[in-house]
Order: sequence, then C-alpha cells, then structure tokens
Amino acid sequence: MRKIVFGLLLLSVLLSCNPQDSKEDYKGNWIEVQKRGNEFLIIDCGYKGEDIKIINDSIFENGIMESTKQKIDHIKEDETGVSLFTDKAEKSYYKFLFVDKEKGLTKWEIKNNDLPIIIKYFVNEDSTDKIKKIKGTKADCVTNDEVGDSVNDSLTLDDGNVLLVEDDNCISLQDKKENLIFERCFDNCNVKIRHVKTKGLPLTIISGQNSIDIDFYKKGVDWVSTSVTYFKSLRTGEEKSTKQIEVSLKDFDFDSVIEQFGEIRNNDLSSLDDIKNKEKLIELDIYKIADILKNNPVSESNVTLYNDAAFTLIEKENFNEARIILLDVINFSPDRVVAYLNLGDAQWGFNENDDAKKSYQKYLSLMKSQNKGLSKVPKRVYERIK
Repeated sequence: MRKIVFGLLLLSVLLSCNPQDSKEDYKGNWIEVQKRGNEFLIIDCGYKGEDIKIINDSIFENGIMESTKQKIDHIKEDETGVSLFTDKAEKSYYKFLFVDKEKGLTKWEIKNNDLPIIIKYFVNEDSTDKIKKIKGTKADCVTNDEVGDSVNDSLTLDDGNVLLVEDDNCISLQDKKENLIFERCFDNCNVKIRHVKTKGLPLTIISGQNSIDIDFYKKGVDWVSTSVTYFKSLRTGEEKSTKQIEVSLKDFDFDSVIEQFGEIRNNDLSSLDDIKNKEKLIELDIYKIADILKNNPVSESNVTLYNDAAFTLIEKENFNEARIILLDVINFSPDRVVAYLNLGDAQWGFNENDDAKKSYQKYLSLMKSQNKGLSKVPKRVYERIK
C-alpha cells in the first residue's frame, strides 16, 4: 500500500513539473497566417511569406523584403501572454499568446518603440498542414509599388486615434484597433506632424522652399481647416502670413491654397535644365528638386535623365536629393531594375538602412525575374542585406 501511495505522489510531482503551458512555448519557427472572419488561412503568393523564429535568446523576423534579428533582453508572463522585451525600457517587444494550441495558432503583438502596435497571427511550422491554404490575389500579395515605404512620424490624438506620416508624403489615421479611418498622399509635397496640443490634425505641408501650417478638424465625413498659415521663403528671410480660408483635407492642393494669398508659382524657377547640368544639379536642395519634379513629372521622355541625375547625386553624396528623385522614378516605372539599386544606395547613404535593404532585395528579385546575370550584382548589395 505504501508503495502505491509513494508512486502516486511521485507521479503527481512529475506532472506538476511538466511545463504544459510553459512560457518557452514561444520558441520555434512561426509562419504568418491571415485571419478572415473566424478562419485562419495560409496565403500562397508564390514567394516565401513572413515568419518569426525564436532560437535561445534571439528573435529572427523574416519579412518579404527584409529580415531583422534582435536579442531578448528579458521576459514577462501574465494572463495576456508572454512578452519578449528587446530593450530594458520595455518600449519594444513581441507578445506571444495561443489562439488555438491544438492547431498551433498564435497571436503576436509587436511593438517597436513609439510606433503603433502591430497584431499578426502565426502558426507553428510543424502545424501548417492543419491550416487551409489558398492562392493569393493582388490584394493579398506584395506588388512592385510596395518598396521603401516607412513610418516617419506618429502622434496619438486626444481621442486615442493615431496620426501617421509615411514615406514623407502620405498621412493616415488609425483608430485604437489600428483600423484605417482616413489616408491621403500629397503629390510633390512633404508632410510633417507638428507635435502641438490640438483636437485636430496638426500638419506642416512643404512644397519647394515654402510651407503651410494647417490644422484639420473633423467635419462630417471629411476633415476641414478654416485657418492657414503660409511661410514664404525670400532671400531676405521668411515671410509669414495667416488667412481665414476653408480648406478640405480630401481636396487639398498646395498651389490652389497659396493662390489665395496672391501667390502664383513661377514655373520658370523649376526647369529640367537644372537636372541636365551637372554643376547646377549638385547645388540643388530637396525643395528645388521637389519643385522640378512637380512641374516636370517623371515620364518616358525623361525617366533616364532623372535616373542618371540621381546616380550623379549619389556619387557626390547628395543622398537625400537622389532618394527623392528615385522614389518618383520607381513609382512611374516599377520594373526599372537599376533604379532599385540606385535607390538602395541613396537610402543607405542617408542612413535609412532598413529601407535600403528592401530596395536591394527588390533589385535582386527583378534581376532574377528578368533573367539578368547575377554576376553583375555589386558585392555591396550582398554585404548590406545580411
């Protein structure tokens, strides 16, 4: 009888030590899945999708066009999941939680410093046969246009919504659950967030050497401003003026707004001749280049001229100016192989290394798909995408 009791006690101890729900469950290789209603799907786009691999104290996140590696600083576990912090201040983390342990389905909450939280779903690599696979559509898969985009700035508003500036010229507004409320890109303008106390969207919109400070407030389905401050650049300094003008964010046009200040653009100041002349070219700042691009959009007749100009600017280490041109070039011609190489070089020189890796990856992808000799790929490309 004593032996039976002892055996039961020993079994009980062993079971209590078995980490069935151990916080080490996050280790392994996780393949991204998409949630469609109550169903989880693996989307086949013809290329390797995103995955997360946890080995020892390292997190490897492999995206479609870039990969990152981070060290786990410390780990915390509570009822909301297991948080793998990558910094001591706990501003960046990967939070792991099972959605369906039997199927190996998990929810990952990813936070990078002050950027909004990203929610993604993954399945354990060993359980992918339990998940339905479907052929991806254009809406599901990465296209040529999705290269080099990055979040430049963000601001959490009083109502909890988040205002984002992406790729220097696009804004988006997301709610607390990261659902998109509004988005707008500005042609040939740069956009910045003014971090001021307001119930609206505080923006500075820059065109050439001039800019506009404007706050947009919710009005029905649109965002509207009734006051505009215009900053005009002069040789003697900066001239500032404010007018009570009603402007819609949806229909905003820089030139139309400044016309109400009695300002008319002098297109003669923005000429392709400045791009053709190498001596003049290297003296141009990003504002003058933005003016030239606005008045002379990239087209079949000038795309080579713009690409060559960007190459010259890179040689002279004018990386930001080259980057501005090349983003327009690939937007017009998304299959132009050499433009992605040049864009990667410009972004790397401008310390946008993550974006540079995306552009280099796209360059390599196009080289392969267009059957171009990979022996021509510069050694620096392979070195920089490691």
